[in-house]
Amino acid sequence: MIDFDDLTACLWKTASLPREGFAAVRESVDLHAGDAVIVESCQRLEVYAFEDCQCAAPLRLRGREALLHMAAVAAGLHSAVLGEEQVMGQVRTSLVDSAPSLREAGDIAVAAARELRQSTRVNTDSGHLLDRGLAMANVDAGGAVLILGTGHMARLIARRAQYLGFDRVVIAGRTKPVTAWFEGGQFEFIPLDSVTGAAAFDVAVGCLGSNAPVIDASAGLPPVRSLVLDLGTPANFCGATTTTLLDVAKLLEAGQHHTNRRRMRLLEELGAIIDRRLAMAASTRKSPVGAFRASIERIRQREAQRIHHLHPEIAPETVDAITRALVNQIFHLPSERLRRIDDAEWHERFVALFSEDAEPAAEGVRQ
Repeated sequence: MIDFDDLTACLWKTASLPREGFAAVRESVDLHAGDAVIVESCQRLEVYAFEDCQCAAPLRLRGREALLHMAAVAAGLHSAVLGEEQVMGQVRTSLVDSAPSLREAGDIAVAAARELRQSTRVNTDSGHLLDRGLAMANVDAGGAVLILGTGHMARLIARRAQYLGFDRVVIAGRTKPVTAWFEGGQFEFIPLDSVTGAAAFDVAVGCLGSNAPVIDASAGLPPVRSLVLDLGTPANFCGATTTTLLDVAKLLEAGQHHTNRRRMRLLEELGAIIDRRLAMAASTRKSPVGAFRASIERIRQREAQRIHHLHPEIAPETVDAITRALVNQIFHLPSERLRRIDDAEWHERFVALFSEDAEPAAEGVRQ
């Protein structure tokens, strides 16, 4: 039986770290061996494991607090934009190929986060970082915005900029996006190596990946009238600017200050959900139905991640809802019938048919 009191979380804040600082954190994270799970986002690097650790993490949590923190991260309670949905997908992805003990802990955390989001309607995405930056800089939406990067974050910022009323939304990247979100002609494209020769923009937003070279904001950007927003981890920009420059760390600090009371209330609600789900897990962990549904859920999560990878234009929450509903419809009746069968050996063989951790008996399920 898994003892959740042994769960350990080693936590680093990485929002807007310079490249050297981020590399140092990465070295500490890479010291974790075995079955550790690494959760990475633009704001944090975290390691979860069922083993003691002597790493240099500035914060370490254990047991229920570690599980509650994982759930809070997945629910977007620690994000710069309260309720950000992308981080739940990042947590789920990190758990796909994890050891059974960590997978069970992660399933509880993600399920609790999903329940909180559904009950409180906390639902935003990283695109709202643009709103936060504009508000902090006292800049009105409008004019031209330059977005450096073509990944998921860039797509969310581009769509948000269009929604907020920017007249031109220009994407700069090494290659022109060929995915569905860029089709339709609503966005312009320029090669990344030609941005310095572009005309002036009102706002520039950095959404480049961790391997991208750092850009000198004073010499590597076209003229920017009102705001430079750095959403990269490590930071996309260095050097001085003639206009306001905000990064993720500043957005995170401001966001938590303005919504702290609501965050604390939601964290209390999430703690109650975690306690209830831990009690449920303790009572069903050894039941045949529990083992059956756990095996199916692991397959569903893996396939949901694959679908999202192939179709990034579909929101992760939508993929999750559709696959969950389909699985529930297919396996509801077998689950109910399994509950009514009082035969331990039959249960074991049946569950083994769907388990990825054990092979069914050679003679198969008894008729």
